[in-house]
Amino acid sequence: MIVFIAPFPSMSDEKDGMIQRISSIDSLAIDLPRVYLDISFRRFWSKHIYHFGEATVLQLNGLLHFFVIVSWLRRASVVYIHSVYNSLKVLPVYWIVNPITDLHGAVPEELAHRGRPWLARLFGIVEHIVLRRSAPVVHVTDAMKRHFQQKYLRQSTVDRTIAILPPLSDVRGQRDAMMGSQRDAKAVIYAGGLQAWQNVSMMLEAAAAIPQLRYIFLSGEASALQLQANSAHVLNCMCSAVPPSQVPDHYLTCTYGFVLRDPVLLNQVACPTKLVEYLYWGVIPIVLTSGIGDFAELGFAFVSLENFRSGRLPDDNEAAKMRVINRQVIEKLIDSSEGELLSLRQVFRHV
Repeated sequence: MIVFIAPFPSMSDEKDGMIQRISSIDSLAIDLPRVYLDISFRRFWSKHIYHFGEATVLQLNGLLHFFVIVSWLRRASVVYIHSVYNSLKVLPVYWIVNPITDLHGAVPEELAHRGRPWLARLFGIVEHIVLRRSAPVVHVTDAMKRHFQQKYLRQSTVDRTIAILPPLSDVRGQRDAMMGSQRDAKAVIYAGGLQAWQNVSMMLEAAAAIPQLRYIFLSGEASALQLQANSAHVLNCMCSAVPPSQVPDHYLTCTYGFVLRDPVLLNQVACPTKLVEYLYWGVIPIVLTSGIGDFAELGFAFVSLENFRSGRLPDDNEAAKMRVINRQVIEKLIDSSEGELLSLRQVFRHV
């Protein structure tokens, strides 16, 4: 029996990056009996049980239902824990069984970056335990794997990595996608939220500086984004909320796309879904830093924010070459991840 420590995807916000990751891993075991333990220390004072096909979902309180949780973990053939955040909720499991931990990201550094030093220290201890107990781990990028190897150098005599799985579920299986015959050389897109790490204000300032281009901003918070765009005096822009299935239609009409991530460790080890989509659908990324995940190492083509603000943009022929390069980068990631997916699928099916 497989036990996942995570919320069940269809009961959560399916636009959230972590939930998308959980859903992607779940697809590897979709036809297998499995249990999801959705654990909280603040909620679920009463136990709730739900059934979705072969999946059983239990919503439990980490304190009140501690022994129920331990009982499920002892019966599991495979325990898969999504993120160090969830590792804290079942920390004793690392002394009971040998779980697989999908690290998702650099959690302590993320919390420190968000100005939460005490939580950063707490999850630094949790992360240390996860890796010290020789638990098998899944990474998002090679850069993330190298980060942990360097951070825990004294503990790295054994490679605990069983898979490196970038978030490619939205593009995998769509290899025959067209590169956009109606692409507008002056169209720039952004698809995402208004979180601080998206650097929306910086994006709007850059858009305002180049008024001759056309801007398409797709967001679930379109009204708020429109107000910000108006305040920043962005001309010729459209803010809209569209279903995820329609976003590629917009990608195919645009030449450039904003993905302004700060040059910090969190982004150096990440693999933003937005950047994956841009490269796959032929949108040339406008970046604040090229040091995002494995993309620089793979040789992706981009326009720096500095060049964009200065109007130094590629001509049509150069842009076409950049799109081909970026599509090849994504194809490499897809090809390399296929074997990793097969390996993890076999782990699930030999329980």
